[in-house]
Amino acid sequence: MDIRSQISMVFHLDKCLGCHTCSIACKNIWTDRKGAEYMYWNNVETKPGTGFPTKWEDQDIYKGGWESVGGALQLKGAGKKKGLLNIFHNPHMPVIDDYFEPFTFKYLDLIESPEGDCQPTARPVSLITGKPMDIKMGPNWDDDLGGTPDFARKDPNLANLTPAEQEAMFQLEKMAFFYLPRICNHCLNPACVASCPSGAIYKRGEDGVVLINQNVCRAWRMCVTACPYKKSYYNWNTGKSEKCILCYPRIESGLAPACMHSCVGRIRYIGVLLYDADRIEQVAAAPEGDLVNRHLDMLCDPFDPAVIASAKANGIADSTIAAAQNSPVYKFVKEWELALPLHPEYRTLSTAPQAATKPRAAPTARPTPGPPSAQLRSMPAASWWWISR
Repeated sequence: MDIRSQISMVFHLDKCLGCHTCSIACKNIWTDRKGAEYMYWNNVETKPGTGFPTKWEDQDIYKGGWESVGGALQLKGAGKKKGLLNIFHNPHMPVIDDYFEPFTFKYLDLIESPEGDCQPTARPVSLITGKPMDIKMGPNWDDDLGGTPDFARKDPNLANLTPAEQEAMFQLEKMAFFYLPRICNHCLNPACVASCPSGAIYKRGEDGVVLINQNVCRAWRMCVTACPYKKSYYNWNTGKSEKCILCYPRIESGLAPACMHSCVGRIRYIGVLLYDADRIEQVAAAPEGDLVNRHLDMLCDPFDPAVIASAKANGIADSTIAAAQNSPVYKFVKEWELALPLHPEYRTLSTAPQAATKPRAAPTARPTPGPPSAQLRSMPAASWWWISR
């Protein structure tokens, strides 16, 4: 048993407002600079939707994460053999159009334009080329089901539904969507770490935060392909890869990461988990149907004397063990069984589970059928209620 500690997060999806305050807080601190304008280390997506970058969940396109071949793990789109073949041309790497071309506006034109018969306008200008451009995409272009025919209907997660089932989802009286906040998952089995030819990416021993050594990075960008969540980015100005650092300077000062501190809905929980590192490869290579249960099983009880003894033998401080015993993440994941890892089939063993309200048996409650969509448009807003009886 090799007990290690991991700073982990839980996002309570039922409470997310979709306000993007977390994204702006992260943006203003870490990626408001040249070459990083298109990066959103934290972003909030509307589901169903294609996400950011477009169709990031479609690993037939991007070849991210791991796959189990004969019980052995291998990277889908990187690794020694595949990486060598694609090291100078990576066909599975997203391009800028899969994110969006960052832009600003020529606001001075509103002030300095001479008098004339026409209203002055602030034209959009590319932050990459500096030339005028037509805006075609943004970081949350499909927010709140905006552009539904082009985005929500192309969600890769809907591929297993029949056309009739997909169409039923978008009927007004049946339509539903939710918000999916995303940051780097700081995985227990990170594909980005394994894919880097330079060895620039590493997982900190004291807290499990995954970081990129900027002095070692040589811009091979294999990490961009390998990360199935597409949370590793390339800075075209510095020629280095960058990613979420979980605000480790704030954590080391006793403060919460900026995205969590600024969260309006208070959906984010952060805490310490103890896990058995000896089981990582075995768990990640498990059959797909067993991945979630085995992932949860490798998370250890912080009150177990054997776990505590192994943790201390590995140099884990008493304060860290106490933090694990008081961790809200452990309660969500292990005790209450409310939070599950996002896309366990990627086999990276995410440490940022998503939580939603656990269904409760209520045989006496049933939803009341609502009026047809044609009648909804003529009803006053005060009448739009979901009723249970």
